[in-house]
Amino acid sequence: MNIRYPRVVVALLPLLITCAAVPAADVPTGIYRAEEIAASPKMTASGVVWWKDRLIVSDRGGKRLMSFTPPDKFETFKELKNPVGVAIDINGDLIVSEKDVPNVPNHLVRIKPDGKTAEVVSEDVGGPHFLTVHKSGTIFWSGFPDCGTRGLKPGGKVEIHTPRIGHTYGIGLSPKQDWLYVSSKLPNADRRAVWRFAVQADGSLGKGEEFLRTIDLEPKLEGLPPAKDGSKNLVGWIGRLQGLAVDSLGNIYFGGAESHTSGEAIAVVSPDGKKVIAMILDVPRNISCLAFGGADGKTLYITGAGEYRLFQVKLPVSGFNK
Repeated sequence: MNIRYPRVVVALLPLLITCAAVPAADVPTGIYRAEEIAASPKMTASGVVWWKDRLIVSDRGGKRLMSFTPPDKFETFKELKNPVGVAIDINGDLIVSEKDVPNVPNHLVRIKPDGKTAEVVSEDVGGPHFLTVHKSGTIFWSGFPDCGTRGLKPGGKVEIHTPRIGHTYGIGLSPKQDWLYVSSKLPNADRRAVWRFAVQADGSLGKGEEFLRTIDLEPKLEGLPPAKDGSKNLVGWIGRLQGLAVDSLGNIYFGGAESHTSGEAIAVVSPDGKKVIAMILDVPRNISCLAFGGADGKTLYITGAGEYRLFQVKLPVSGFNK
């Protein structure tokens, strides 16, 4: 039997077939393996951010900001007493948190591309750890060990956001910058969680809520090695939560340090917080921070909380700001 299709349908058939055949290549799925960058020095590293075609790493052990220009150029960008978190503000300057320096208040500083430094704030900053900057110009930071989540609007005063979550560490914004995510490094297995705050256009935050817990998530991925402790959930893979990043699709990445019993990994969780869609293996046992970078924004850089070299992994998706 011959079937006659309207001309418009016939004309569209090749396009429809082509579209149907295109895979969702940007979605990270399955198992990825990170690699150590051979040229990297060993560092006691914390924050990391892609800035002006290079990676900036807070090397607390070396009391400096290290610059990495791929594929193999490492050099000191600026010496500081104890740099921790790093982020880029809306003017393209570097924002750095410093803490635990004898006789110096904890503070945030702004560093220009030429290296000139100016203090941003030192009052009421708590124990500033990692940073992120909203498009309104508001700077947000985590507070480890027990200083909650704080923010500073342009021209404003430091705000302590509720609830005051203990041991906040990793921090990042959703692609539309309408959610702020914060990881909590609390040792209790049932409290290892990522929290989120609704963000208004002016950088104001709503009340925080628990978004996901590692104890509730099971990585059901083909090719994932069995957990060393036989556990089904993420608790033993991640340990105590530390580094956090968000990609341009809204997927949330987090890794941890200490209390690893299943193995070591970075988990990639869907934007709704309900499904583990990928795992990144061969990572430092004690992960400190995560950040996207590279020319196309599709390299995830990983620092270790100890004497580790810099790690990286190529992904099919870029960071939210790329």
